Amino acid sequence: MSSGYGFSPAAQYLGRVSASYGERKGMLKKAAAALFMVGLVSSISVAQDRRFDVAALAGTMFTNEASGNGITQSATIGLAAFASFAYNFNPHHAIQFTYGRMKNSQTYQSIEDFHIATTISEYSLVYRYSLYPKATKLRPFLLVGGGDLGFYPRSTWIFLPPLPHNIPNNIQINVHALKQWQLAFVYGGGVEYTIPRYTRFSLRVQYRGFLYNAPDFKVDAASGNTLSLFTGAHGHMAEPSAGIVFRF
Repeated sequence: MSSGYGFSPAAQYLGRVSASYGERKGMLKKAAAALFMVGLVSSISVAQDRRFDVAALAGTMFTNEASGNGITQSATIGLAAFASFAYNFNPHHAIQFTYGRMKNSQTYQSIEDFHIATTISEYSLVYRYSLYPKATKLRPFLLVGGGDLGFYPRSTWIFLPPLPHNIPNNIQINVHALKQWQLAFVYGGGVEYTIPRYTRFSLRVQYRGFLYNAPDFKVDAASGNTLSLFTGAHGHMAEPSAGIVFRF
């Protein structure tokens, strides 16, 4: 379990950052569009250098517990799928844009046990450093950057003690949960394995971590709700994944 205060300097910095949904998402979209245009224009002359790569990956999500205001917030294990586009300035340095979708249930435990089925959208922009780019097969790399996570509530449930014979006893309710965007610090690393005889393709295994303000779906006193899911804590999501990469 991790406390919402004193988590890390990066987490404290995130807590002080505030921006509107439109501004934050707009900046990421503009950065992605600019990166795409650079790739589109430059690829004509440098395609043989394989300065660009696209990747498709899938993985799972694990969320740490975060506590505050008498509430323990976490999430169920979820599934993630995402795609990335990267421009390689040279063999060591690259910038990478990622869009992803994830699904899990955000949980809030206090007097009651609330589960909010959630779809999460990710827009992120990271710097990627390749440690041994001249390696012929295995190439490890590191990632660091930032992004925006959009939490979209689908349905809300109260989990009550099971009925006899371990029959689930869950009740769907409406707590007026709203979509919410949270800035995230993104870090991670992984390794790529070049496929023999098809050197434009690689298999990628990686880990990414997301540090962000725990979502409350705007269910709090400030919105006039008698129920509050606000913890004031910082959440952490771990995402191991694997997929395929194409270079051009």
